[in-house]
Order: sequence, then structure tokens, then C-alpha cells
Amino acid sequence: MSAVDAVDAVSVPGAGGAVAALEAPPVPCPLCRVPADPVTLRCPSCREDLSVLFRLRYAGRIDYNRALEALAAGEGPLALGLLHRAVAAEPGLRPARDLLESLGGAGPEGGEPVGREGDTP
Repeated sequence: MSAVDAVDAVSVPGAGGAVAALEAPPVPCPLCRVPADPVTLRCPSCREDLSVLFRLRYAGRIDYNRALEALAAGEGPLALGLLHRAVAAEPGLRPARDLLESLGGAGPEGGEPVGREGDTP
């Protein structure tokens, strides 16, 4: 299992340990624009180490999985914080958004209302 596979397979709460496979987000090399190799975390063209870009691109999925671990350990507030970060990093991460909504951490739109500058007294 590659490093990417570990975060592409996210656990689904309440599904008896079931794992949902998600589509891998692309991580292109900033120099070559070639998709990085998900096993070596390097650009196949220039061989540049792109592991830091993988970490940034997969931050939402990593935070989601950490939130599940926090929930299992009874750390509800930590889990909510991690879920908020996961949704902020990857708004389309449906499992994180659904879990956050089920815990009462956000509405279906997935965020708290943000005031505008003109809204302040």
C-alpha cells in the first residue's frame, strides 16, 4: 500500500470499520506539470521529491482520519476541530462534511457564517 492509498481509503463511521475509497486528487509537478507518481511521491519526469505537495494536497483526508481516531478515543472537541480543518482544506470531502454535520458542527453548507467588513458596527 502506498502512502497515497493510506489516505485515499477513509474509514466510514458506523459501518463496522468499512473503508470508503476516494478518488485520488492530482498532484502535478510544479516544474513539469506531469502528475506525480503516487508510490514514490516523485515527479516521473524530473525526479523532484513532491512529498510535501502530497501532504498539502491530502491534508483534509489526513485530518478526517485523525478526527475518526479522536472520536474513537472520546476526544469530541479535538475531532470537531479536525473535521473543520478537513472541510476547509478539501470542501468536497463528503465523508468529513457528513460527519461534521451529524455531530452538529456545521450545516449542510459546511461552514459558519462569515461576516463581511460592512457588517461590523
